[in-house]
Amino acid sequence: MRRWDPALPLRAVSEIGPAFRDVWAGARLPADEGPADAIVVLGATVLPGGVASGSLRARAEAAAALWLAGGAPRIVTTGAHHLNPPGEAVVARAILLGKGVPDAAITIEDKSRNTKGNLLFTRGILPAEIVRVWIVTEPFHMARALAIARDVGFEPLAWPVDSPAWGRPGSRLKHLVRDGVSFAFYRAGA
Repeated sequence: MRRWDPALPLRAVSEIGPAFRDVWAGARLPADEGPADAIVVLGATVLPGGVASGSLRARAEAAAALWLAGGAPRIVTTGAHHLNPPGEAVVARAILLGKGVPDAAITIEDKSRNTKGNLLFTRGILPAEIVRVWIVTEPFHMARALAIARDVGFEPLAWPVDSPAWGRPGSRLKHLVRDGVSFAFYRAGA
């Protein structure tokens, strides 16, 4: 376990401007062009009763459509169990199956608890030759997710997803700010 670095908040403050600029630019990225080696569905909240949040449902459904269109031969669902069982990866897998993706095309990464973990653990379970991956998430999350994916050894492609979190103006602003702060801490070394 890493020790707390008391200088981290100060470094993060110095990264706020660049982080917000990058989050805003990432929120305007169009979908990249593929194909890729795999599709990575970043985890999102599971609601009581094992129901996918709007974000998780939108991400999984977009990944299924991308897979069905020939975007990649494999999909990785990510995310551990947090407050409500089952885990994010398991719920996303069920959505994929319901959309016609065969179980053999799905890999589950169910240990991660955040975006960095989603991508780090995914890199650890995929064969080394799988490098070019679609990152499926909302626009507000894209810049940070792509940066982390590059840092763990992927060549990421953006597949932005519209969801309730992105579709409502108040929610959009909240998520842009939250991801800007998260990205500043990531850039500062968190």
